[in-house]
Amino acid sequence: MPVEIEIKLRLLERPNDLSCAMEYSVPSSEEPLYRVCISNNLYVIYDVAVMDERFIKEVEKLRDKLYDVIVGDVSISDFLDRIRDPRLKHIVERQYAGYGVLEAFLADPNIINVHVMPGKPVQVIHKEYGRLQTNVVLSTDETAEIAMRIAAAAGKPLSEAMPLASFIEPRYDARVTVIYQSDVTLKRGMVIDIRKPPSRPMTILKLLKLGSLGIEESAFLWLMIKYRVPVIIVGEVFTGKTTLATALASLIPPGARILTAEDAPEFRIPATYWVRTTTREYGEYTVTYFDLLKTGVRLSLDYIIIGEIRGEEAREWAQSILLGHGAITTFHAESPEAALLRLLAPPISIDPQVVKLLNVFVKTNVVEKEPGVRVFRHEVFLVEEGMTNPLFIYDKATDKIVLNQDIREVFDKYKFIDRITLAHHVTRGELYQEYLAMVKALEEALEEATKTDPTLETPLFTDIPKILYSKLEKYKMKKP
Repeated sequence: MPVEIEIKLRLLERPNDLSCAMEYSVPSSEEPLYRVCISNNLYVIYDVAVMDERFIKEVEKLRDKLYDVIVGDVSISDFLDRIRDPRLKHIVERQYAGYGVLEAFLADPNIINVHVMPGKPVQVIHKEYGRLQTNVVLSTDETAEIAMRIAAAAGKPLSEAMPLASFIEPRYDARVTVIYQSDVTLKRGMVIDIRKPPSRPMTILKLLKLGSLGIEESAFLWLMIKYRVPVIIVGEVFTGKTTLATALASLIPPGARILTAEDAPEFRIPATYWVRTTTREYGEYTVTYFDLLKTGVRLSLDYIIIGEIRGEEAREWAQSILLGHGAITTFHAESPEAALLRLLAPPISIDPQVVKLLNVFVKTNVVEKEPGVRVFRHEVFLVEEGMTNPLFIYDKATDKIVLNQDIREVFDKYKFIDRITLAHHVTRGELYQEYLAMVKALEEALEEATKTDPTLETPLFTDIPKILYSKLEKYKMKKP
């Protein structure tokens, strides 16, 4: 065997003297591939098979046979067909056909983000434990190889000439952002950031069960969404903005026509008449947010949902609001006030008259409920005449979302409610009664779903609109 041929088959080894505050298997089955140990802000993952001495001997035997794959005499698929041990097959497959040892992190449903820089411990964000360092360090060559492999799987160009890429890779539907080593990084750095979607989108019922939202809060947002009042979700990174937007989309009436515009497709909308669009950044014929929304406002749509407002697309988005489209939109800002300032300032520069139509904001928050335990708690703010008024706020003492104003006064006094009454020919009193019916519908749906499945993995998000709107009709028919 020529010396210059390197036979790579990296194993994830179990560190000595491992002490765990939490430990679990991935996947959680009778024959898991990995074990995870979390201790002292460290996430340790290792191949279960490395604990088997016979397995290690099989790996050493296999290294010699891999030469034929390296030089191209045998295809990787044919080689994998010859391997009988599923643990060994998985390790070979991740090395030569997958994303290397990053497959381990992607297999863990508790991991929502993986951040890779060469020569430094891979960093992850865990659903329960937040940001953690790991026991895995990749070299520059390993990082570059994995970056190229992920980009190739997505059909996206990546090179020193085109070092910046953001896309959805096809195997896990994860959003990947890459800065490839080039003159852009002074030839010194490289980054791979992978944001994993949940295996099942979080439903409004599960957010209620987890305490991220309150029943009355959700009912108010439901009413606003039904009557096409724009809902702006603001928050910092990894505070649950996209998760919340997806859950709120299930409150859109069944049969509504919806268009989503994103640079990388993350939204999953439980609607029959859903047009899903994405920007195109490469090639001769680029398609921008502006292009998508310019076409979208010409369609007979009910709702236009944008992944995130960043720049010039905001003007077309504002136009869609003026035309009466409903909107659920995420915006990177630390508060509603900061969001409004960004919307008015360059480069966005929305017309101040349009900003007056932005009255409902949801602020997403990550709260440390107890040491090492992070939870998501979301608040609702109403903006009118330049004043920001908290409607539903988080009370840390009780760990609940509580009402901060007299809800009836909201329906009686806020001027933006007049836009709903005029556009939909309803009275303020009728809106308030419908809000109360929505509270009852959500309470009943949550109670029934919890009895059926305490984990609330069911009902699926695709079933939520039909469930909620059927219950709403039942309660609307009852006299108050």
